Amino acid sequence: MGCERSFLQRFLSPNAPDVSHLSVRDQLSKHVTLKPKNFYGSMQMKRKLIGALMGLGMAALLHASPSARAADVIQNGKFDVGITFAGDSTILTAGRTFGAWRVAAGSVTLLRPGGTRLLDKTYPHQAIDMAGTTNGTITQVFETKPNHEYEVSFAYAGSFTTNNFDKGVEVRAGNVVRTQWVKRDPQWSPSSLNWQRMVFTFKATTLETTLQFRSLQAFSPRESVLITDVKVMEGGPPPLNSIPVPLPSQLNQFVKDRNKAVQLGKALFWDMQVGSDGRTACASCHYIAGIDQRPANRLNPGAPGSTFGPQSPEQKRLNDEAIARFPGANRELLASDFPFHRVANPTGSRENNPVLRSTPQVVGSQGVVKKNFVDILPGNPVDEGVLVKDPVFQIDGANARQVTGRNTPTVINSVFFDRLFGDGRANHFFNGRNPFGDLDPNASVFRSVNRSRIQIVWETTTIRILWVTIRIPIPRFNTINESVLEPTKILLNNAALASQAVGPTLNEVEMSWNGRMFKELGRKMLSLKPLGLQAVHPQDSVLGSICQEGGNGLRTNYAQMIREAFVDQWWNGTTPDPENFTHMESNFSLFWGLSLMMYQSTLVSDQTPYDAFAAGNKAALSESAQRGLRIFLNEGKCVDCHGGPEFAGATVSDLRGGTTPKLIELMNMADGRQAWYDNGFYNIGVRPTLEDIALGASHPQFGPLSYTVQRQRGRNIGQSATVSGRVAVNGAFKTSTLRNIELTGPYFHNGGAASLRQAVEFYVRGADFFNQNIADLDPDIDGIPDLQGDEQAIEDLVNFLRALTDERVRFRRAPFDHPELLLPNGHTGSKDGIAIDNLFRFPAVGAGGGSQVLPYERVLK
Repeated sequence: MGCERSFLQRFLSPNAPDVSHLSVRDQLSKHVTLKPKNFYGSMQMKRKLIGALMGLGMAALLHASPSARAADVIQNGKFDVGITFAGDSTILTAGRTFGAWRVAAGSVTLLRPGGTRLLDKTYPHQAIDMAGTTNGTITQVFETKPNHEYEVSFAYAGSFTTNNFDKGVEVRAGNVVRTQWVKRDPQWSPSSLNWQRMVFTFKATTLETTLQFRSLQAFSPRESVLITDVKVMEGGPPPLNSIPVPLPSQLNQFVKDRNKAVQLGKALFWDMQVGSDGRTACASCHYIAGIDQRPANRLNPGAPGSTFGPQSPEQKRLNDEAIARFPGANRELLASDFPFHRVANPTGSRENNPVLRSTPQVVGSQGVVKKNFVDILPGNPVDEGVLVKDPVFQIDGANARQVTGRNTPTVINSVFFDRLFGDGRANHFFNGRNPFGDLDPNASVFRSVNRSRIQIVWETTTIRILWVTIRIPIPRFNTINESVLEPTKILLNNAALASQAVGPTLNEVEMSWNGRMFKELGRKMLSLKPLGLQAVHPQDSVLGSICQEGGNGLRTNYAQMIREAFVDQWWNGTTPDPENFTHMESNFSLFWGLSLMMYQSTLVSDQTPYDAFAAGNKAALSESAQRGLRIFLNEGKCVDCHGGPEFAGATVSDLRGGTTPKLIELMNMADGRQAWYDNGFYNIGVRPTLEDIALGASHPQFGPLSYTVQRQRGRNIGQSATVSGRVAVNGAFKTSTLRNIELTGPYFHNGGAASLRQAVEFYVRGADFFNQNIADLDPDIDGIPDLQGDEQAIEDLVNFLRALTDERVRFRRAPFDHPELLLPNGHTGSKDGIAIDNLFRFPAVGAGGGSQVLPYERVLK
């Protein structure tokens, strides 16, 4: 108990914090453009800001919207379109295009700055007078993302050279229309036009939106409203609840009761009896904030080459060197061990920044000890197995728990991804058997089919003729109705979670003795009481109604849960399969994958401060977090990869949300040359590419994991594209979600950063292995110069990322509540050639939650 209490106290605070939000400061971004580094670090710029405030006055300050914006998506907004014309103006008539703009009706006048009608130097750009010889209309079509919010802004003034009539303009973007009339100010002159700005927002509903300006005046068409400095800025992503949770379109053909399927999935996910050792559940590596926070026995030598091992001689050499340098199993990680790649100036440039230390080691998760599977023992949670000597994960010759070769990602919000695992090997399509979806042409499950057959029964009858008795055979025809098992190929779309779920369960490092089949796991689990070794809280949001009062487990069995959740034809067959397993045992991988998918699809964290902010509560983010959001959207370029409401890449909404999939794209790489790549998967230079080629790997039987390479080889991936020339997929990992990032350390695929601050510092200075990885490196990982050396700006970005934390996750409230777990946290001593587990109890919590989850750096000593 002493060890258990000490560890628990390090990651569960005994008291909930007093959470409050600071008030929102009105922003000046629409009036004063400042580089963040100067804004935060320069006293001179601060003095300029104060002066700007005084000049603008409180009315202008209050007029400024506090929303944060990303890059301008409009083109030629300053009308600097390269048209050569004599004098200071030229008339453009209907049908004329100028840059990205088009004169849709009437005519307009393009004005040159410094001309007789445009002497005002407030905006040193060309401008459009919305009337030429007639009232005019101009339009521009630009790309938008459905359900995303955009801000339109432009400068406008009246042209009153020859008359004093009121001038009017109508502006339309999407389904939003605004009109503006301008009266002549007594002080008006061509050198003092009294420019003002209109700002409004709209939500896009299509992939393209038209921006239109139309003159409204009734008199003197030769002079109208002048416009210039037109901008359309994409806002921060909309709330997560603005997009649907993607589930298979064919789901009802398999699941008859979704709530029952969620119950089954939660029970299986948390059940320790699933592991061959009777102690390892899926939740053992995803027990808190969807990840693993244990500090002991977490190190893997690193440089695995790929998830399938080294795929080249050079990778084999790197792997051998990593194992030779490995300090051994069972070490407890300390705060001083991080970051794994340490440089002299963490917030400086990557150039001329001495490396103080660097290691290929990986923070993985401890799985099972190395054994070969022999058989299950019905009614026993521990499988029969034969110990295999482990040369890597051992303590004085005794086998220790093996450790995975990559950092464990969170399962929360994982339902939104198109593919899963860092290398994308958990396929978008679920085939009912394994993670590889449509790459495996032979995968099938069994469906029961009612068939009738004629049975011939020969009966004999005796006929006596005279003194001779003759026996004559007479056929009798019986119709027999029976349920037979028919092999059936299935492919469920939007089912990466199901594909992922069936992977670790049989993995010889993560959960299983080597060689176990899913049918055998099914036979074992169907013989056991669900969660029979664990307490379930009576207020559990999913399992409370069926938990065993005064004891462990549930008041039901897995066979009954399957019958209640799944369509009968997938389990009710009365004949065995060719290997003599029952229909339910044989299809256990199908039930496993879909039920875990259904449970995890409920783990959606859409109640963060940012979601409230994006829904309109501008007080939901502190001033610092709002500045961090602007950095995230602009100079940080974070949103380029971590986009959408999911704050992630390779999501279903991004890749498959349009009329055609955009699974692969052509992109300029860090070396300036173009290459094809898988959308949402990037090489960011955390470690040298060859240490782990990730998406670039090929399965020994099913071929390349990369959509790009599959298409290059002629495979139909669902997107028409001719992949010619260079491909850049080696070392590319799926862009993880930033939601709850405060609680999901350590970070990166190698777990090499313990704190959120260390992760941000990596991006500030740029790729740690820039030159080594340049052939496959993402172009945005070249550092953030505006943030280098700027402590306040870095802190602001970190504060914004903290605003992506859902308090329900922090305090393990429904749907993030859970049953009890007994978790190994390293070893103490050995017995019979196996290291003895150092266990701690992770108590069950109900829907109301429990003590708060701490960031990983606070768990470490």
